[in-house]
Amino acid sequence: MTRKFFTKIYFCNKGIELVQFARLLRRFKNKIPEDFKYREPPTVIYTRSPTIGTKIFNYKQTIESIRTGDWKSKIFSCKCKDSKFVDSYHKHIVTGDLRIIANVELRNLLSKGPTYREPVIINWSKVLKVFKTGIEECQIKWTQIENKELKTLDDWSKTVFDAVEKRVNKLKAMRKFQPRHRTKILERKDVQEYLENFQNDFVFVPTDKASNNISIVCKEFYIHMLLKEVGFFDTERKQDRAYQEIKQTSEEIIKAHVKENQNFEVTVDEKQNQLPILLWIPKMHKNPSKQRFIAASHCCTSKNLSSLIGKCLKLIQKAHQIYCERIKNYTGYNLFWIVDNSLSIHKLLKQCDTKAKNLVTYDFSTLYTSIPHDKLKTQMSWVIEKAFTGMNKKYMKINKFCARWSNKKDIKPDVNFFLDSETLIKMIAWLIDNTYVRIGDKVFRQVIGIPMGTDCAPFLANLFLFSYEFQWMNEKLKKKDFYLLQKFKHCCRYIDDLFAINNNKLLLQFKHIIYPPELDITTDDESDQHVHYLDLDILIKNTSFSYCIYDKRDKFNFPIVNFPNLSGNIPASHSYSVFLSQLVRYARGCLYFEDFQKRTSCLIIRLLKQNFTLNRLEKVYKKFCGRYKHLIHRYGKDAFDWTGLCT
Repeated sequence: MTRKFFTKIYFCNKGIELVQFARLLRRFKNKIPEDFKYREPPTVIYTRSPTIGTKIFNYKQTIESIRTGDWKSKIFSCKCKDSKFVDSYHKHIVTGDLRIIANVELRNLLSKGPTYREPVIINWSKVLKVFKTGIEECQIKWTQIENKELKTLDDWSKTVFDAVEKRVNKLKAMRKFQPRHRTKILERKDVQEYLENFQNDFVFVPTDKASNNISIVCKEFYIHMLLKEVGFFDTERKQDRAYQEIKQTSEEIIKAHVKENQNFEVTVDEKQNQLPILLWIPKMHKNPSKQRFIAASHCCTSKNLSSLIGKCLKLIQKAHQIYCERIKNYTGYNLFWIVDNSLSIHKLLKQCDTKAKNLVTYDFSTLYTSIPHDKLKTQMSWVIEKAFTGMNKKYMKINKFCARWSNKKDIKPDVNFFLDSETLIKMIAWLIDNTYVRIGDKVFRQVIGIPMGTDCAPFLANLFLFSYEFQWMNEKLKKKDFYLLQKFKHCCRYIDDLFAINNNKLLLQFKHIIYPPELDITTDDESDQHVHYLDLDILIKNTSFSYCIYDKRDKFNFPIVNFPNLSGNIPASHSYSVFLSQLVRYARGCLYFEDFQKRTSCLIIRLLKQNFTLNRLEKVYKKFCGRYKHLIHRYGKDAFDWTGLCT
């Protein structure tokens, strides 16, 4: 049988990788008992040490320390106006320029990004301890699944560990692998004192569209914008607010949530007995920079329910996609505009059956805080009922990985839930009505829109918009309005970003006929012959489409932190897969070899600066050429020449 087992090894230091554990496991495959069903050596998975982000980011502490009573008549007392890093529009510091950090060692560390792990000395005793633990845990799990006694793998585990110990002793004798004293930068007292003083005035947060970059924001400005978002300073327009302050305490809401989750047979873990905080990260790709507000819902009372709903809605979306594909095969018109990535755009451009005349992109401004709750509930009910009816199924069965359709409740060990359409609709309605966020000592309920940050939010937004798009297109199909159907034939949408080919801007004209009036779409396009959509730069040349990779982060006014830095405490061998994945992305996104060559050459230069080696990059490139010939054959023989890329 082909099922794989995994052995988890904590990557405590670089000595772990030097042991070459996967090779040892393959060598002793013959030690696996012959009566085992699964006789392939376990796959090695490395668990990682904490990143510097856990010590650097202070937005959570900042938000939780807010005492809103102090901000009713707060006058800014920050020192931003005297800084050369002050934002000319906001009049406060909102920057990704790390030159603001005077401590050079700290600045250099932050330039590697919040996911960087500081290097540590090789401790061979720890290495042996980690491998012993990993082998023992693997033995326990493996024998349990095989329904065998633990001792049946004693010979295997002893042989493997003895080989590890022998390898470690050999490495210890090598001078270059002997321990050298090293103090982590974030453990130095001078750095700790500087960071503490600096964070008295500033908040460190991730950057929108560049999550591995740290943005630094004036603390007073950060808090002010949070409170402004929930209408704290607005005493007049109460009806238009997306958030309403409530009198209930967090403890009362949490207690009610736990009880109401139990009614749905959903458990709330003890660590989840909290409400999410509302935070914001700067959109540095906008000019002037804007704010993206997020409910930090990774650990809260609604987490498990939202995750469950997300799995169900993913299946619902797939059901509608299948139905719309049947309509498209029969009529030639696309009623399903949702796309998951730029691969669908490649397909759309290739399948466009008319000459390229014009292009347009739009985005929904403030989608997540503009959707009316009553319309969201109505449309989601329609979407769910239609999917259940169309698939001719009574239930969904949900495990920890996904949801599937079913007509009967066949109880199996891996199935956690069975849901019918009525229960799923009730769950969604409850979640919509019970979205709360915390800011300091205040709790707010979101009464308009859905929180960005909860698991099912993208599916709620996607299916809400889909319902209007489908209903409008289906109406035109029934009325045989072939003119409009043809104009909207090549439309697609990635959550809140729309793209249309040869639409003659009719989407803008019909926006409030297709979508509810509460939603609005805007465009930043400078030309209808050249647009940017997702990660593609699309251009019309002589009535044909030309495209290449586009990255809006290229326009940031500070260096973008991307890809692993091998100087940190991470396994190097696994990191080279990043190069392969980017090559595949470039080959799919670049129509011409010149664009592919330019992107690849820039990537090689960047990776070399981050301690990758040219020799191993070449091996990965040759592997790419062999595995993905179908992607690069259009470039000709130049694409197979490594020297032309790395010089």
